[in-house]
Formats: sequence, structure tokens, C-alpha cells
Amino acid sequence: MEREDDEALSQLLQSLSPPERDPMFRIRVLERRERRQFTRKVALLLAAGAVAALAYAIAAAAGGHGILRILGLTVAGVLAAAMYVPALLTALRGVVR
Repeated sequence: MEREDDEALSQLLQSLSPPERDPMFRIRVLERRERRQFTRKVALLLAAGAVAALAYAIAAAAGGHGILRILGLTVAGVLAAAMYVPALLTALRGVVR
């Protein structure tokens, strides 16, 4: 009777154990996260690029008007730096390691 009880208890414990780890599930989750992050970065870069181009166009159209031209060029420069500095730092970190 004891052996039958042990087998029944063993089967019950095995049925209650968590499933084995699925490496493909983990890969799919990581891939989905990377895609979402990439999409977010691309959208941010496109928006910043459009605003920088618009600011530069306004500055160029202002011609000789000093303050508007300086403001437009400053906004375009800041947005360009915001777009490229993170990518540059990431590339440098990859080279240093």
C-alpha cells in the first residue's frame, strides 16, 4: 500500500509542478520587446528630424531677420544633437568593451 501511495503522491506532485522552460517563448518575448523599442526610437527620430527640418526651413526663410534665424538654427542643432548623440554613445560603448 505504501508504494502505491508514493506513486500517487509522485504523480500528483509532477502534475502540480510548473511547466518546463520554453526557450523559444523567451526568444519571442525578447524579440517583441526589441521590436517595440526599435519602433519607438524610429518614431522619435523621424519626429525630431521633421521638426529640425521645419525649424531649419523657417530659419532659412527668415533670411536676414536675426533672432528668428538664430532661433531656428538653434532648434535644428539641438534636435540634430538629440538624434545623433545617443547613437554615437551606444556605438562608442560597443567599441570600448
